[in-house]
Amino acid sequence: PWQNKTSYIGTDNVELGKKAGSLLASQLQPGNKVAIIGGHLSVSVFRERINGAKMALKDAGIIIAEETVWNSDDADTVKKEMTKLLREHPDIKGVFATHDISALLVIKVLKEQGVTIPVIGADGIPDMLNLIKNGTISSTVAQNPYDMGYLSVETALKVTKGESVEKFIDAGVDIIIKGNAEERLDFLNGILK
Repeated sequence: PWQNKTSYIGTDNVELGKKAGSLLASQLQPGNKVAIIGGHLSVSVFRERINGAKMALKDAGIIIAEETVWNSDDADTVKKEMTKLLREHPDIKGVFATHDISALLVIKVLKEQGVTIPVIGADGIPDMLNLIKNGTISSTVAQNPYDMGYLSVETALKVTKGESVEKFIDAGVDIIIKGNAEERLDFLNGILK
């Protein structure tokens, strides 16, 4: 929402939420219950992701049993909240986390509790990709920060030449599964050297 911005280059977070919700729903049955967890609703990115996920889950006939947000991603907070959630909703069949830090902590708590259900994160960080690669989770969605940077420089160059640019340039969202997780990891490791 920056005043006087020339262009926004990044993720359409509502679309990210929709893709994440659809991906989670594809691993479930209509009528199953899920939880949505993660970052504080005052952050518009998280609010948009949650709204998108809710749309896709509702369209697939999935019930949102709980929506829990927290201000901190420390392990103790996540453990407390997830333990409470599992106690109050033992029939949940999946979790959408607004970002991967929360998703990783949720996966850890679920493992400690002996619960195996799909968890979809949102960023595609290497730790999540490794969990897909080794079969701990089946899939996630990922932003494209490399593309954001590339498109930003490309757009800035156009602006310096007086060319017109779009007000919104979407860097896209990828679905990561076992078949492309290693390739994505190799790409990330290559650019992080």
